[in-house]
Amino acid sequence: MNTLASNPVKKVVFMGAPSTGKSTICQAAAKYFNTKHVDEFGRTYWEQNQSNRRLSPEQLLYIAQEHIAIEERTIVDANSYLFVDTNALTTWHFALDYHDSALPELSRLADESKARYDHVFLCADDIPFEDTWERSGDVKQKAFQDFISNELVKRKIQFTVLSGSVEERLQTIITTLESN
Repeated sequence: MNTLASNPVKKVVFMGAPSTGKSTICQAAAKYFNTKHVDEFGRTYWEQNQSNRRLSPEQLLYIAQEHIAIEERTIVDANSYLFVDTNALTTWHFALDYHDSALPELSRLADESKARYDHVFLCADDIPFEDTWERSGDVKQKAFQDFISNELVKRKIQFTVLSGSVEERLQTIITTLESN
């Protein structure tokens, strides 16, 4: 749950493999609810700092820490909800993918993700895959999607699947959040 007890803003995170519409729906939800959102810091950082399409374990830890810091800076200006594009659990998964392990501090931040967000939406991989230079292809997308979905279940993190068009996904978000 929201760690800032005096702030009634609920944190909502969007998860899913690359090219599942996280960024688009995060921005659309923030616009609909007239509030703030947090972009995926890791993507920007990766584009500027990757070496041979990889980041070091220390860089991945930095991404998770900075993403959380951006959330904390942004939530003070949010209304009702703060919509967040991905989280430390995703960064932890990239560490496993790149290095077959993660630094203990990154693993801790991933573990804390369960309590950090009031609601998790898993973006389905039912939209056309956009194979841009920073992505690893649609085969990797399927593996990432399966891993994230299984990890949410394994960690007993409740989530709502978003599928369909942006409008259909937004309607699911509205219905889900307004019923809580």
